[in-house]
Amino acid sequence: MRNLVFNNIWMICLLLLSQKVFAEKVTVGILSTSGVQRSMYSSVAREFEKANPGIQVEMLFRSDAEYKEQILQWFNEGSGPDILNWQGGERLYQHVRQGRIANLSTFWQQHDLHDKFSQAAKGAVSLDNDIYAVPVSYYQWGFYYRKSLFDSLGMQAPTDWQSFLAVCEKLKSQGVTPITIGAQYKWPTAAWFDYLNLRLNGLAYHQALLKGEIPFTDSGVRQVFEHWKELLAKGYFVDRYNGWNWQQAMPFMYHKLAGMTLIGNFFAGTLPEVLKDDFRFFPFPIINNEVAVFEEAPLDLFMIPSYARQNTSAKRFLLYLASKEFQQKFNREVGMIPPNMQSELSNDYFIQQGTKILNEAEGVSQFFDRDTNAELAGAATEIFTTFMDNKDIQAALLALEEARLNAFN
Repeated sequence: MRNLVFNNIWMICLLLLSQKVFAEKVTVGILSTSGVQRSMYSSVAREFEKANPGIQVEMLFRSDAEYKEQILQWFNEGSGPDILNWQGGERLYQHVRQGRIANLSTFWQQHDLHDKFSQAAKGAVSLDNDIYAVPVSYYQWGFYYRKSLFDSLGMQAPTDWQSFLAVCEKLKSQGVTPITIGAQYKWPTAAWFDYLNLRLNGLAYHQALLKGEIPFTDSGVRQVFEHWKELLAKGYFVDRYNGWNWQQAMPFMYHKLAGMTLIGNFFAGTLPEVLKDDFRFFPFPIINNEVAVFEEAPLDLFMIPSYARQNTSAKRFLLYLASKEFQQKFNREVGMIPPNMQSELSNDYFIQQGTKILNEAEGVSQFFDRDTNAELAGAATEIFTTFMDNKDIQAALLALEEARLNAFN
């Protein structure tokens, strides 16, 4: 009897060992910026393995700077993880054009994914009518303001440029600076350029401009700076904005010394708990009714590199990452929005608002530095910040055009 029990245990151990040895491994490269993200990805990998006993998932976590260096090494060596975490828009397209990313159009059709994802999210992973990735997470940009302040002045959130100017003027007349911004590290100014350009000229123009295909001396760009200058000339921005980082500029709203700010939804996570319920959100106002509504929404995704072997298990895990269950759980934990429209949302006000505008948007841009190359991005944010100081449109256009020529020639 003892030998029979021993033999059974031994057989079970051999069976488990054989499953471990012969399990197909899926390796996934992850750009991880927080402990919460690492914990969530590790958790879902274990859950996937339990549901798929013949598959092992190995996560390779790297910090932002490490990952951006490592991904180029994997591409150049033609060897690396089966699935890669990355970012939408031009940062994806530059690798697609070089033949580094597998076309997933058939995968999307086979699994009926088209109706599950927002048009905006699909646009950020598509190029020339083909799809190259699965979007998993994004977040909105827009204006944040104190409801009690607006109510006390009898104001509603503006929806178009004229009502936006009226709100700014009312705030200023009451001794409240309309807009706070912290541009010590320059990049927050790019949001103003992006949104003004999207509202005036549209997404296709914006993307072509940032790819170097349109000169910055074009009349469309001049319109952007004319609208921006209108706000600056009327004194609608806080003084010394370039002396603070974005977080240091926010207390102006906490104390009702400033009315609103244009920023990404990561801001909501920094709000003092006692004030959070008093903050509200509205999208960037419409300027040209003939231009479709596009939003700024940096998007994270997963893609399969062209060097990866034909690994059916990798596509099975990719399908899991596309699922409403994964996207719902992951995005609730990290405070982002699931691009899968079938996912249930958290009750968070800002997530609800962001989801609404992104699901209704015709498309999304990724943010200036993600939509162009590093050389132009670095030069342009300096030029934007200088423009906010001197309000010289012609100097800004010429400086940007010189930067474009240097970056793309």
